[in-house]
This record gives sequence, structure tokens and C-alpha cells, in this order.
Amino acid sequence: MIDSFTLQALVISTLILFSILSSKLFFRFGFPILLIFLTFGMLAGADGPGRIDFSDYGLAQSIGIFALIYILFLGGLESEWDSLKNFLSVGIRLSIVGTILTALILGVLIHYLFPVLGFMESFLLGSIVSATDAASVFNIFKTGSSDLPVHLKKIIEFESGSNDAVGVLLTTIFMNLITADASFSGFQFFRFFVMQVLVGSMMGYSLGILILYLMNSVKLGYDGLYLVFITASVPFIYAVTTVFQGNGFLAVYIAGIIVGRNKFIHKKSIFRFLNGYVWILQIGMFLCFGLLVYPSRMVNIWVPGLLIGVLLILFARPVAVFISLFRVKLPVKEKLFISWVGLRGASPIILATFPIAQGLVWGDLLFHIVFFVVLVSLLVQGSLIPRVAQWLGILKKDPDRKIYHPTDFDNIEFPGMTLQELIVPYNSSVVDKALFEIKLPEQSHILLIARGEQFLIPSGNTQVRGGDVIWVLAKDDVMPIIGKTFMAVA
Repeated sequence: MIDSFTLQALVISTLILFSILSSKLFFRFGFPILLIFLTFGMLAGADGPGRIDFSDYGLAQSIGIFALIYILFLGGLESEWDSLKNFLSVGIRLSIVGTILTALILGVLIHYLFPVLGFMESFLLGSIVSATDAASVFNIFKTGSSDLPVHLKKIIEFESGSNDAVGVLLTTIFMNLITADASFSGFQFFRFFVMQVLVGSMMGYSLGILILYLMNSVKLGYDGLYLVFITASVPFIYAVTTVFQGNGFLAVYIAGIIVGRNKFIHKKSIFRFLNGYVWILQIGMFLCFGLLVYPSRMVNIWVPGLLIGVLLILFARPVAVFISLFRVKLPVKEKLFISWVGLRGASPIILATFPIAQGLVWGDLLFHIVFFVVLVSLLVQGSLIPRVAQWLGILKKDPDRKIYHPTDFDNIEFPGMTLQELIVPYNSSVVDKALFEIKLPEQSHILLIARGEQFLIPSGNTQVRGGDVIWVLAKDDVMPIIGKTFMAVA
């Protein structure tokens, strides 16, 4: 008889593997990959063929927040500050003014179209879906749309990475207005907003500087501990910022920007590790969200869900973008594209669990409406991004341009040979010796030496120093000899 843990491991791993393999097929038809995971989660849920009964909204909320902070941190790491800083003011306008306007415009429309929802409930629903989703946007730009102008991608990425904080603020505020008494004044509203933004920004900046300093100054005994250190730092930043009444989402994104714009030890390995780790979190998060949904309930809300989704995509978002970017010198076609790439995804679903956790009467209905809006956004907006970009004529046009893709040596196979990365111990017998003095086998060649923040192309007179990272290409049978040579203690 199979024990419960083995059965759970089998079901979860099968679901993830099948989703990943299927995503390759669906991506060819232009479907966003994350939409595939949502769909498989629904199919595996209590209403689908999988019959997995999962209704723990609190756990789903925790999983979503945990995944989102890593998504935001990695987005900050990869933001390329030099390209971003020239358009920072545009991104801030969109993330703050644009998000607030989207929530208010959509809230008014929802109330007058569906009077059964009061003003506060309508504004709450508008707030939940007001922020664009970092997971969806970053994923779209990593898997497609590579020919978009760099500045446009950076503006959209910054908006999606920073406006989650505003979405959380608006959702929290309207929930307090619904559940709290009249003592929740306008001053408290303003104070809460300012505290969240200021404390979140300051904590993100200061903790980012601290992490960078520790990464470069503390010599850990094992290389793998640097990966553990950076991984543990992300929830630490979020938690400490939240304790001090700041916005943890904003803090981790800013910390990611601070760390990513500087050099630090094992940067390439950490980037590669976090990319894989974030993929695992995204897949688990979207599968989990799919499990929460009851498709049978979607039948009753598809009309309002579709209408709200259309109003969001075609009216509320474009109006908010054009107002927030008033007098900003961007072509109209680029503003239209920014309006279109307002993808909804994990962030609204996470926020939609808040009303349920608070026990609001409309909680379950709001959750399923939000989920339907997210499906509409990913299916319509996400799948049409390349076509809209082409229709607006904003793709780069350079027929003579040759595209060179960077090569990752770790992924190259050398028949009969090995590319090995060696770290020279400080007490090695080869320290302070020139390469020509070190007797290496003929079937070997030293390609590169990394020393601190410098990369050296070695010659015979290049001296080896303790702590050097050396890349050696050699025949398989002589690599052990090379390793012993560099590791031998003086």
C-alpha cells in the first residue's frame, strides 16, 4: 500500500512534469506558459478530472507571497540599471499614478454596471486587479518579444515589479474601509500609504547594500553557501520590512536592483540558480492557484468576469496610462503598447485571497471573478503581444543585423574533453608561479583566469595567485592530474 507522502509526491511531480512538457507544445500556438500551469491546476482540482480537493486559501496566499518575493527580487537583479535609470520617472508614474487610476476608473465602472456591489466592494475589486503582474510580464519578455526596444521593455518591467506594492496598499485600504469603523480616517489612509512606500524603499535600499557588502567581504567556507545566503536573504528582507510597517514587495524589488547593478562573488552562478528556483516557485504557485478554482462556479460569473476583463483591457488601463504619461515624450504607439501589456496574473490572485481570509461576504465571488479576469488577460493580452507590437510597428527593424547569442560553456559538450573550473587554494604549491613554470600535460589549455573582479587572458608569464578561478580545457584522462597540480599544498 502506498503511503500518503509517496502518493502526494507522485501526484505533484507528475502534474509539474506533465505541465512543463505540455507547455512546449502550447507555447508554439502563442499561449503564455504560465496560463498552461493555471489550466492544469484547474483540471487537477476538485471540479476537474484530478479531483484534488484543495481549499486552503491561507496556504495558497502564503505560497503566492513566497513565490512573488523571489520573482520580484530576480526581476530587480536582471533590471539592468544603466538602461532603466533614464526612464525611471516614467516607470514611477505608471506604477503609482497609473495603478491608482486603473483601480478607481474600473471601480466606478463595476459599481454602475453591477449595482449589487457597493462602492467600496467595487473599488476593492478594482484595486485587486489594478496592478500588472511581475511573474507574467517577466515571463513573457524572457520567452518572447525579444525584438522590442530596450527602453520599452525596461519601463514595463519596472512598472510590473514596483506596482505590486501599490496594489497591496489599495486592496488593504479598501478592505479596512469595508471592515473597520468610521475611525479609519483620511489621515490614516495617507499615513499608511506613505509609511509603506517610504519604509519599503529605505529598507530595500539599505538591506540591498548590506547583502552586497556581506557577499563580497565574508569568505564562506563552501561556494554553495553563497547560494543559500542569497536565497535566505530574500524572505528576510520582506519580513523585516513588513515588521517595520513597510511594503515588503517594494523592498525586495529595490534590493534586487541594488544588488544586481553591482559586482559580487559567484554572480553568474547565483543568477542561474535563482532563475531555476523562480521557475519552480512560479509553476507551484500557478498550479496551486488553479487547484483553488471551481470551474462550475465560473459558469455563473463568466459574463461579469468577461465584461470586467474587457473594460480593464480596453478602457481602464489605456485611460490610466495616457493620463499618467501626460506630457511624457513617448510616441503614441508606445503608450498604446504599454497599455496593452498590462498583464494580470499571480499578484491579483494573491490579493483576491485577502477578502476570503478576512471573512468578507463577497470573498469567494470576488476570487472567482478575479481569476476569470486573469484568464482573459493572459489568454487575450498575453497571446497577442507579438502581433500588437508588429501592428503598432514598434519592433526593431534591422534586416542586416546579425544576432549573436551568448554561449554558456557549461552547456557545451567537448567530445573526449572536459572544461573544468578550478579555484586555487591560498596555500597551493603553484601560487606565485608563472604558468610556464607549472608542468601541465600537453593535452590541456588554460582559457581564462578570474582574479577578484578582473578577468585575465593568460599567457606563459601570467603568475597564479591564491583564490584565482581558472578555467581549464583538457582531455578527460589528464584532468585529474591538473586538479592535483593546482590543489597540491606547498
